[in-house]
Amino acid sequence: MIRTQTKTKISFIVAVVFMLTIAVGCSSGRNDSESSASPSSAAPEGATPESTAGAAGDSQTLQKAHLVEAWYAKGEDGGYFAALQQGYYKDAGVDMTIQPGGPQVSGLQLVASGKADFGISYADDILRAREQGIPVVGLLAGFQFTPQVLVYHAEDDIKGFEDLKGRTVFIQPGALYWEYVKSKYKLTDVNELNYTGQLVNFIKTKGSLNQGYITNEPYSLGQQGIDVKTLKIADSGYANYCDVLFTTEDYLKKHPDIVEAVVQASQKGWSYYLDNYKSVNPFIQTYNKDMTIEAMNYEAEQETPFILNDETKANGIGYMTLDRWKTVQDQLLQIGGLKGEQDVSKAFATDYLTKP
Repeated sequence: MIRTQTKTKISFIVAVVFMLTIAVGCSSGRNDSESSASPSSAAPEGATPESTAGAAGDSQTLQKAHLVEAWYAKGEDGGYFAALQQGYYKDAGVDMTIQPGGPQVSGLQLVASGKADFGISYADDILRAREQGIPVVGLLAGFQFTPQVLVYHAEDDIKGFEDLKGRTVFIQPGALYWEYVKSKYKLTDVNELNYTGQLVNFIKTKGSLNQGYITNEPYSLGQQGIDVKTLKIADSGYANYCDVLFTTEDYLKKHPDIVEAVVQASQKGWSYYLDNYKSVNPFIQTYNKDMTIEAMNYEAEQETPFILNDETKANGIGYMTLDRWKTVQDQLLQIGGLKGEQDVSKAFATDYLTKP
C-alpha cells in the first residue's frame, strides 16, 4: 500500500508569473475545431469524477491523486480513462480523479500551484516551463510524435511544406511547431491568419491550410463533405513528444511511490485502450457529452501509430530518450523558443516506466 505523505505546494505566485510570461507552445496549437466538442458536462451524469474513481473500492485505503487534462475529455487521453474505468489506478493503490481541461484551464498552472498532482503537456512546453523556473518533469510520453497536422483541400497541389509559400494558413500565433516549420522551410511570405477554432474560414478560402490534429479536423471536415489531405508536422522533423504525463520535482521527490503507481497504471490503461477503445469511449463520453462515440473511435484509430511503434513495443508505452529531448531543445533554440541550454536530463524521468 502506498505511504501517506503530505503534499507541499509550489508557490502559486511563481506559477502565475510563468503563465504571464511563457509564450504559446505546442499545446497552444490545441485550439480544436468543432470536432472536439466542448463538454456540456465535465463529469459523468449523477457522479463526480471523484466518486467514479473511488466507487469500486474503499477510497479511505487509497492515496488520492488528481490528473488534469490539457483539453476536454477525448480519445487522445484514452489510456488514462481506460486505467480509471478498469480499476488499474485503484489496484495500484491510487484513488484517481481526472479533470477535463479546456481553453480556460492551465494544467501547468494547476500542477505548479499544487492544485493538481499530474498534468498532460508537451516536451517543448515542459522545457519552456523549466526555463521560467517551474520545475515540471515528464514521466510518460503518450504520443511518440505530435499528431498535429496542416489540413489542406484535397484538390490543391501540395506535396510538402515547401509548397506553403505564398499560401494562406490559419494558425494560432506563436505555436512552436509552426515557428519551426517556417524556419526550416524558409516560409517568409505565408499569409498567416488567426485560427479561432472554427473551420468556416478554411472551408471558404480555397488554396488555404488550417492547423489541426490528425485525430480531429479531417473527421470533422469529412462529416461536412469537405475532402482534405494533411501535412504531418512530425514529417517536418519536429521531434516533440506530445501528451506527456508530468508532475513537479517536489511531488516526485515526496511521492515516488504514487508516481510509480500512476505511471505504470497509465501504461496498462494505454495498452487496454488501444485494443478496447470501443468499450472505453462511452465512459469518456460521460465526461464530454458533446463528443460523439464515432468521433472518438476515429481518434483512437488515427492515434495508434503515434502511441505504439517499434520503440514503445521494445521499451514500453510512454518511452522517452535523452537524445530526443536534446533534439527538441536544439530545435527550440534555433527558433528562439528557449533563451539558453538547460540540463534536459532533469526534464524527464523514465525510472517509473515498465517494459513490456
